[in-house]
Amino acid sequence: MNTKIAFIIGIAIVIAAMILGCFFYQARKSVNTIRVVGYAAGDYDSDILKWKIAISAQSPQNDMMRGFISLNNDITRFRTFLTEKGFDASELEIMPSWNYANYNRDGVITSYHFEQNIAFTLKNQARFEEIENLAFDLTDLTKTGIIIKNSAVEYYISELPELKKEIIGEATKDALQRAQQVANTTNTKLGKLLNGRVGVFQITEPLSVEVQSYGIYSTHTKKKQISVTLTGDFELK
Repeated sequence: MNTKIAFIIGIAIVIAAMILGCFFYQARKSVNTIRVVGYAAGDYDSDILKWKIAISAQSPQNDMMRGFISLNNDITRFRTFLTEKGFDASELEIMPSWNYANYNRDGVITSYHFEQNIAFTLKNQARFEEIENLAFDLTDLTKTGIIIKNSAVEYYISELPELKKEIIGEATKDALQRAQQVANTTNTKLGKLLNGRVGVFQITEPLSVEVQSYGIYSTHTKKKQISVTLTGDFELK
């Protein structure tokens, strides 16, 4: 019985050694690879507009509450303004307000300055131009009595996550084509993709050559170009 057990153990050790040796050989076996960078880009239209404005107010040093009341009244005026223009004021976003004191030469508080940022989001592309006209020409809005410190329009793409997946797929195809061209030139066969690394997305205005190592998401233009690179390592047989 002991002899049979010893024999079985011996066979098992030999088989294990053979398997380990095979794995070691495969691990040390050199693999010819090629690294290429694929690129893909596309032009897209934004479908979300955000109108951001900063409103301000002043109050005397002995009546700080007047500043908060003034801001609240301005927000109400802005809601009414949007409603009268036929927009849904429920899409209005109110950010926290902030204030600071104004001092005279003797270091005494003379008044308080208040500011608040609000933003209106519009998802109806057919009405983008209406908001643009209101944001760039503030004549109608200032008639309501609102003190406006800043007005800007930003543009976004709602389906951006899905678009990114599509563009990555196109960059992968481009990398494969580049690798295949190199393989054909060197009379070798192209193997599988061993690994791939997606670069950062550059979302800019069309025809822009601006690139940032951490990526770009430009919001100041309706039309956008979205681009990305994919660095792939392919096996050569």
